[in-house]
Amino acid sequence: MKKLVNLFTLFFCVCVHSVTQEINLGHIYTYITQTPVVEQRQVLTNEEIATLNVSDLPSVLEACGIQILSYGPYGLEQKPSIRGFTDETVRVVIDGFCVNNAQYGTFDFSTINTDDIEKIEIVRGGFTEGVSDEGAVGGVIYITTKKQTLGWHIFSDSFIKSYFNLAQPADTFGESAGINGQLSDSLFLKINGKATFAENKFLYINYRNNRAERKNADVIDGNFSAALQKFFGNGNSLSFSNIFYGGKKNTPGSEKSLQVGLQKDYDNNFSIQLVMPETSGKKIKLENGLNWLCNNRFYDQNTQHSEHYVNTIKYSLSADFYGSSFFKEICGFTFDYTHLDSTDDGLHHQFSGTLKTTSIINIQSEDKKNLFSVSVPLAFKFCNNNMAFTPKLGLGLKTPVADIFIDGYRMVQFPNMDDLYWDDGIFKGNPDLIPESGWGGDLSVNFHNDVLPLSLSVFTNYYENKIQWSSETNSPQNIASAFYFGVDFRFQKSFWEERLLINGSGEYLYTKLLDKSQITYGKKIMFTPDFVASLSAALKLNDFNFVIDGSYVGKRYISNLNITYLEPYFLLNASAQMKIECDKFNLTPYLRLDNILNWDYESVPDYPMPGISGTLGIKIQFN
Repeated sequence: MKKLVNLFTLFFCVCVHSVTQEINLGHIYTYITQTPVVEQRQVLTNEEIATLNVSDLPSVLEACGIQILSYGPYGLEQKPSIRGFTDETVRVVIDGFCVNNAQYGTFDFSTINTDDIEKIEIVRGGFTEGVSDEGAVGGVIYITTKKQTLGWHIFSDSFIKSYFNLAQPADTFGESAGINGQLSDSLFLKINGKATFAENKFLYINYRNNRAERKNADVIDGNFSAALQKFFGNGNSLSFSNIFYGGKKNTPGSEKSLQVGLQKDYDNNFSIQLVMPETSGKKIKLENGLNWLCNNRFYDQNTQHSEHYVNTIKYSLSADFYGSSFFKEICGFTFDYTHLDSTDDGLHHQFSGTLKTTSIINIQSEDKKNLFSVSVPLAFKFCNNNMAFTPKLGLGLKTPVADIFIDGYRMVQFPNMDDLYWDDGIFKGNPDLIPESGWGGDLSVNFHNDVLPLSLSVFTNYYENKIQWSSETNSPQNIASAFYFGVDFRFQKSFWEERLLINGSGEYLYTKLLDKSQITYGKKIMFTPDFVASLSAALKLNDFNFVIDGSYVGKRYISNLNITYLEPYFLLNASAQMKIECDKFNLTPYLRLDNILNWDYESVPDYPMPGISGTLGIKIQFN
């Protein structure tokens, strides 16, 4: 640990920090921005993310009112749940490429560096107008990495974290650093890196109601990303980017388990993108993309050792046709090839892809403002022998009082490779699984109210053929069906010339299982709370920022039998930072407190979560 402290101190002293800003380069960035017409998106900007001073993406999503199913602190498995859907039904898209793992459908949020995120856009539900991904059921999390900037910028973000455990007062150390700038007038380079050393030793109340220390949960990981982008006239550009992640994670298992695991992850995301925004007199925008997604995992538990190699090649082509202000057409094609070599799954090949088109009609007023919009996304999906057609329809009406949106969509989720091929001698996959499917609809109203701007959505879904692993057959089956009904709301209000900003969001969800089994028919879906909510207040006073945020997760049953449940919990967090300007550099020290109320809670049963913790860090910007 002393070596880690010395390493952290060295980084702390020699690194400098600069906050990149999105800019319009005139002759370089001239393309038409693709903005949703009917689709509802919750947007979190780089500036808002920076003021939270968090080290991982799930903490950002919690601040947006999204439930996170967590199996422990930093580095361990964390899954977002949107409208009662989780795992692969929530898609994660980074710079236009879906990064969900083909083997088990999820995404490891440790692999993305929050300091390299320009903005996050969250879509709730299965209605998506864009063509960058077509596979969402519960929702999509779009992540856009930072753009290149004029001039050179060198930056760092160093922090130390404590769970106030007297036996381990300094628990986690982190360093994020990078450089970006211009190699020439039209050639841009961006490099970022991050390293984290987390002991994850925190105190909690165990199942015997005794105070215990969580052990065997330490994580050492690192993230490195680089991007090279060349502009060659009229906004056309060719970019090469790569994100590498390596992590060594001790997985302690549930608190009642004596089995301790060691998980090693090595992920790589390499992409090439060609963007031609001014084809045919600015009426067509073309994007070509080639992506290699590599996920390698090695797992040891007692005498068991397994290796999993997943390599996916993705190709995407999209075209936006701007015929007039009245009509717009978006077309896209994706093709994926996945090679799986796994100890438990065997050797397999998978071909999948989508063909999607979205037609958008806008009726505008004399001042060119949209009054009425119609959006018709149509998609054809395939995955090996499985095929599906997913039609959607969105209507938008703008009035002086409110904007009204009505969406209807079909949802389809193909089984992942674990569901099809898993075989560890006890549990066995089912190659005869059929896709999960259903229908959904939203009614959303964005009220134009100066007192309290409010967005309200009422949604419902019917979902069938849900894949569940059966304890009777030790294999997955298409046995679950369910009805969903809920209400989403979001509001934002600023005071004192936007010096104080209040954000709030929440979701009420009613679920009813319609399984063929009489034991679970009519029950609620496990791990699905009836209510989740978040509230934050951000105060900006010149160079001082203060943010306090709270998130609530309601009662959750731990099985579909609805017998035992997890208690609701409320997390209160706060962050403060101050910018100190010097001649050649700026310092931004910050302090963050998580779970200030020291709430004893579990996100999933028998996996204790940390109590109160404090993070002290500093960002340094070189002028």
